[in-house]
Amino acid sequence: MKKLTALSAVTLGSLLLFTACQEPEQPEGEGDNSTEAAENEEAAEGNGEESTEDTPGDVDVDAAEIVLDFWNGFTGPDGEDINNIIADFNEMHEGEIAVRTQTMPWENFYDQFRTVVANDEAPDIAIMHLDSIAGYAQNDTLTPLDDLVDDIGFEDDDFIEEVWQAGEFEGSRYGIPLDVHPLGLFYNIDLLEEAGYSEPPETYDELVEMSLAVQEETDAYGIAMPVFWPSNMIFYTSLMSHGGETVSEDGLTALYNSPEGEEALQKMVDLVYEHEVSPADVQADGEVTLFRQGNSAFHINGIWMIAGFEDQEGLNFGSAPVPNFGDEEGVWAGSHNFVLPKQEEEDPERQEAAMEFIEFVTENGVDWAKAGQVPASYSVLESEEFQELEHQYNISQQEFIFPPTSPYYDDTWGPTGPAVDEAMLQQMTPDEALERAAREGEANAEQAASEHSD
Repeated sequence: MKKLTALSAVTLGSLLLFTACQEPEQPEGEGDNSTEAAENEEAAEGNGEESTEDTPGDVDVDAAEIVLDFWNGFTGPDGEDINNIIADFNEMHEGEIAVRTQTMPWENFYDQFRTVVANDEAPDIAIMHLDSIAGYAQNDTLTPLDDLVDDIGFEDDDFIEEVWQAGEFEGSRYGIPLDVHPLGLFYNIDLLEEAGYSEPPETYDELVEMSLAVQEETDAYGIAMPVFWPSNMIFYTSLMSHGGETVSEDGLTALYNSPEGEEALQKMVDLVYEHEVSPADVQADGEVTLFRQGNSAFHINGIWMIAGFEDQEGLNFGSAPVPNFGDEEGVWAGSHNFVLPKQEEEDPERQEAAMEFIEFVTENGVDWAKAGQVPASYSVLESEEFQELEHQYNISQQEFIFPPTSPYYDDTWGPTGPAVDEAMLQQMTPDEALERAAREGEANAEQAASEHSD
């Protein structure tokens, strides 16, 4: 059996630097409630560390009747894509509306957001990750959008149902989805052909079978399972596929420490230690390096990886839905949403201008999809232009399952990150790891709820 012998673990020093798209995940959640998704989506994007201000387009901002400030965390290559869309808007509305961007790393964005709202210095428009919205809405830092959405004619069936519903909290709408960014499967076409396959796996058993065949016929691994991020997104996906649940609707009770959760995590561990199709102890981003170098056949990661893989010289790769680890379909997905930060005094004209901008970006969503996203609106999702984006379209053909819209979701779910990592390192059994995570998560959520009630 052929197999790499020099790579049992990939160290940080050996990693290649690369750029891709998000979010994922930036701290997501209110205050200390966070997931790793934005921080690591941010790393994939190749972020700088400084905030930048710009007014995209060949326009005289001083001549505009209304200048809107737009905050976002698109500091990587996707920042250029969003700025191109904004430039088109500004040039189309020259003398009337100008959108001025403030771009910063996501961790800075969330640190500063509540401060500027409290000081009545908030921007007119911002981008926020879907699983952050409930916490900020609960703390009255976002403007309800129901009437404004009605004014521009957005309707429920204009958007992917699950992501549209997830933008509501306690009966009011606070987010308008810009995109969906799910996990997907990337595969090395050349390695699969050497092993005798022309199509990617659709199930866990097929993934194992093909991985073993690749290892028999080549010097590559079947798959490299991450020890760190995005391991808990893969666990989330496996959990959904096994019919499990993440947390209760109110976010206060862990539901992942269940037989379904244990089996979902055990399946991941087994790829390393039972089936032996993945190296053990893959260090941070080591699985990405192996795939980019053609040393693993399969790679599970976010859609934001597309651009980086396309730029990798000599990498002949395909994309597909994540194989079902269990009997059901479902994949982790996040979403960037437009929000209007709370203002001390609302200005209807500025709000109308902000909604006009949001409508424009939504209608031109295929340009944003090229940055490595799935459009949230059906008009773009079903367009021929989007369907010609091979990788984005392939990864869009999945059932997206978004986190519950609770301000305490991140508190309760967050400890699954280190729990999954320790299970993948065989430092704890899946059952032990998930039970500990549940205890920690519920304690975190209880404390956060108590602090909010005070």
